[in-house]
Amino acid sequence: MEARPQKEERLTSGEKRRLILCACAGFFLSPGAWLLQVMISETISAQGCNEISAPRARPLFTHFHAWLYGVSAAAVLISIVCAALATHGLLFLERKQKRIKAGRDNGPAREKPSRDEEQVGRMRFIAVCSTLLGWGFLIGLVFTILAEVFVTSCNQWH
Repeated sequence: MEARPQKEERLTSGEKRRLILCACAGFFLSPGAWLLQVMISETISAQGCNEISAPRARPLFTHFHAWLYGVSAAAVLISIVCAALATHGLLFLERKQKRIKAGRDNGPAREKPSRDEEQVGRMRFIAVCSTLLGWGFLIGLVFTILAEVFVTSCNQWH
């Protein structure tokens, strides 16, 4: 007969909700910030720099680069927050997994991990994927911004 797990080992419903929010930030919001930044920047550049088929002599919008950099800065801030939230969820699950393993080592010897340990392990895998996506899209956003810096919009470089 298995001993009852300590109350500290189980994830509470509040912790599960918080982990879901952290994972969703890394899975959806960080890639979404990158996607919106690319779509908005490309649309503004295309409409502001070209008429129907001919390039404009000067940009259509005033303070054109300020708009592009403002959109990029907002996307970077959103992406940093999302990647940090995903990392927070991962670190929380790392600590929880260490506590469960320490409790298992101190308790009766078992070959199979407990249900709580398996649940935390599965959630940790999701948190790792979320963290990698969050930071990966932040890096992609930085490279997209570098392209804006080095290739001036409305430039006749081709």
